[in-house]
Amino acid sequence: MGPVVEAVVVEELPSLLYRLELKDKSRVMAHGASGSQRNWVRLVPGDRVEVEFSEHDPTRGRIVKKIG
Repeated sequence: MGPVVEAVVVEELPSLLYRLELKDKSRVMAHGASGSQRNWVRLVPGDRVEVEFSEHDPTRGRIVKKIG
């Protein structure tokens, strides 16, 4: 996977997708990480998260962890 950056949750979408805003004010779509993280914490707008981006599509990523 690509780089990990900090973002803020802007909107919760269906199917556990989230719209996030990065520090440069760009908006991206992300989903929660799967596999070992089955005990997923529900995110609400305003939560800060770390996002890992796809190398193939810089507008999509997965949420690695919640900050704070």
